[in-house]
Amino acid sequence: MAEDTIAGTATFPREMIKFLSNPGGHSLIVRGMAGTGKTTLALQLIEELAQVQQSYYMSTRVSDQSLFNQFPWLLEKVKEGEILKARKKYKKKADSEMAVEKILLGLAAIKGELKADKIKTPRKELKRLEGNIEVGGDEEPVAEASGESELTVTVGAMMPEIEMAYDVIDKALPERTLIIIDSIDALAEKYGLQPSRLINALQKDLVEGCGTNIVYVLETPDPLLDYLGDGVVYLSLSNSTGRRIRELDLLKLRGCEIRQPKYVYTLLGGRVRTFEYSRYSKPEKPLTIDPIPDPTKRFVSTGNGALDELLEGGLRKGTIALIELGSGVPVVSSSSIENAIICNAASLGRGVAWLPTKKTGAEAAREDLLGFLKASDFDEHVRILEPHAASESPKPYAMTLEGEDVKVDIKWQDIQYALKGTEQPYMAMIGFDSLESMYGPEVLDGLMDFLTSLMNNDGVFIATVTPSVKSTSRLTDLAHTHIRIDKTSGITMVRGEEPYSAPYAMTDPEKGDFRPKLVPIL
Repeated sequence: MAEDTIAGTATFPREMIKFLSNPGGHSLIVRGMAGTGKTTLALQLIEELAQVQQSYYMSTRVSDQSLFNQFPWLLEKVKEGEILKARKKYKKKADSEMAVEKILLGLAAIKGELKADKIKTPRKELKRLEGNIEVGGDEEPVAEASGESELTVTVGAMMPEIEMAYDVIDKALPERTLIIIDSIDALAEKYGLQPSRLINALQKDLVEGCGTNIVYVLETPDPLLDYLGDGVVYLSLSNSTGRRIRELDLLKLRGCEIRQPKYVYTLLGGRVRTFEYSRYSKPEKPLTIDPIPDPTKRFVSTGNGALDELLEGGLRKGTIALIELGSGVPVVSSSSIENAIICNAASLGRGVAWLPTKKTGAEAAREDLLGFLKASDFDEHVRILEPHAASESPKPYAMTLEGEDVKVDIKWQDIQYALKGTEQPYMAMIGFDSLESMYGPEVLDGLMDFLTSLMNNDGVFIATVTPSVKSTSRLTDLAHTHIRIDKTSGITMVRGEEPYSAPYAMTDPEKGDFRPKLVPIL
């Protein structure tokens, strides 16, 4: 099946959708610890595949009303689905009274209230299981010596939930049906069966017999039944640094290529939302930033509304802010935050002194922002600090550092002069990997006079540190605001250490923008 014809959304694992959309029937085991969102994932599968497959959800532990209370969107989806199926079936009937009558019959059939006149699904294994229940055990009953190898047992609806699922499939054939059993171990326990026996029966009758898709939700994270499923998905929780991180592992999807084996996900809004690997590149047609004014008299905006909310108002005037990058985090992740602060301040006419991380040259740093920020605004309001030998010819937006003594190179009076004609409060954006490479690991001592003057004038000092920076511990003690950026399962996440916050996934920006969206991991 072509990639662009697969149902589902970009915020749900495409491998799972492709697996259940491939020809033939497939079984999928979903397991994980309590509270990981197994039921939510199962319901989300129904929604993602609603346009291509009829679905039947069997809940063995939770009532329908409890599900509707927990997932308000589900009730509307159920109603819409039933009405659409009925209309599709009877839209050619002109007589209104007969149409109404048949709509009611259609709804009843969908709900399993009517039995099919002609059974289409093979029920050999189901009858075998029901025979076991009838004789009072999970052992294989012995057939009478009649010269026939098959056992035929007529016991009525010994397993009504399963019988109803078979009936739903009959009504839908030859179209494919998605059956979800939540949970398979609870259903097996109800009838005194081993879960493996029940799964095997459904696999032979429905998955292999008539091409049905079945999702088995397990209440245990144990992998004992993994071998029975064509696919296995494992949901887990980790509590790194006291924050809850949700991860979805695609352990097996038979016949389907797994491009991203592990996803970070959130249950925001009662739905599963996963995050894909992303790599930022500057858009061909960048959009000029629309600056965000100061949220209050005491705070300035970071240029990203979601980050302002995470920081409970933005950056407080007259303070130090620390942006800390964890191991393996690309500099572009911090740059997206730094650049938003710079563009927002410069667009408001404020002065910015900037020493980029990784010793980025002044010309390259300026080029990264042009388009998002007007060239005139950049040249008037931003001063890039760079070593004396970094450029052959001086640039109007560059401020040269000799590299011998930071007390001499970065002084409040010099910054004021370089930014004359701009508005205060000033922003000082300093990459400490670059600063320490020029002045050594004790550079922070030489900056104290500048820091004091900047903060006394309501300025904001933003320090960016990488894992190799030696000044991180002292900056952590001094910082009033502390942002930490980490990478988990290929996904970049930001969290507030001060103020304390839940982790947020950094997702791709809107078209033409560079500021990532932040989605809370709940």
